[in-house]
Amino acid sequence: MKKIVSLFAFTFLLVVNAQAQDDSSAKPEPKFGIKAGYSSIALNVDVEGTSVSDNFSGFYIGGFAEFYLSEKLNLQPEVAYASYSEDGENSDVLLVPIMFKYKANNEFSILAGPQFDYLLNEDDSEGLKPLGFGLAVGASYDITENAIIDARYSFGLSNRVEDNIEEFEGFDVTAKFNYFQIGLAYRF
Repeated sequence: MKKIVSLFAFTFLLVVNAQAQDDSSAKPEPKFGIKAGYSSIALNVDVEGTSVSDNFSGFYIGGFAEFYLSEKLNLQPEVAYASYSEDGENSDVLLVPIMFKYKANNEFSILAGPQFDYLLNEDDSEGLKPLGFGLAVGASYDITENAIIDARYSFGLSNRVEDNIEEFEGFDVTAKFNYFQIGLAYRF
C-alpha cells in the first residue's frame, strides 16, 4: 500500500514540478475532479495451460487530476476505491491508474497507461499478492465542459499467485485480474 501511495505521490510531484518550471502563461491550469460508476473484475487463473475465469460486479468511486502536457496530450492520474460483491462476500480494491489522455477532438479522448491495484481485504488475498500491475486502455467523451463519461479496460500483467504456496508446488499457476469500468466524472 505504501508503494502505491509513494508512486502516485512521486508521479504527482513530477508533473507539478514540470508545470512549475514551464512559465508559459498560455498553459492551462491543472484540473481536478471526481468520478464514479460501474466496475467489474475478472479473475483469470491458468494451471498448466487450463484456464478458468470468474467475474464479479460492483462500483467504483474516486478522484482524478488532469495536467496539461501539450495541445493534444494530458496526464490524468487517478485514485479510486472499488467494491465487488458476490453471494454476500465483498472484495475491496484500491485502483491507481496513471493515464495519458490523447484528445482526438474537443470532446473525444483516448486513454492509455499503467494501472496499479491493491487488494484491501486480507482475507480475500490469501495466497495472492496484494499488489498488481496492468495496462489500461479506454475512451472518454466530454458531455459538457465539466461532465464526462468514460470507459476503460485494464489488462492484468502481473502474476498474483504467491510464490510459496505449497498446494501449487510443481505446477505452473498464474492468476491475473482484469478490470472493466464505465462511469461519469465531474471536472472542477
